[in-house]
Amino acid sequence: MARSIKTIACVAAVISAALSTAALATPWSEPLYDYIYFSDATKTVQVGYQAGVCYNGYAGVAEHAVGTVTSHYVLVRTGTCTSNGTIYQ
Repeated sequence: MARSIKTIACVAAVISAALSTAALATPWSEPLYDYIYFSDATKTVQVGYQAGVCYNGYAGVAEHAVGTVTSHYVLVRTGTCTSNGTIYQ
């Protein structure tokens, strides 16, 4: 009985390690967006924008916006940020 429990524990550890390694090697991607800011809810007058960037494989936006940042914006998908930092459009 003790031997079968050790065997099961050993097999479980090997499977867990294999799955963890596979998960690290699997590439992933995130959508990349630019933000376009407008003066009001009608979204007719653009007052600023912020470009999407890829930071070490994580999608985000540039640190500084150009113009004014408002709560009235649209997202424009500009590409995909992959786990190795590559941007595909």
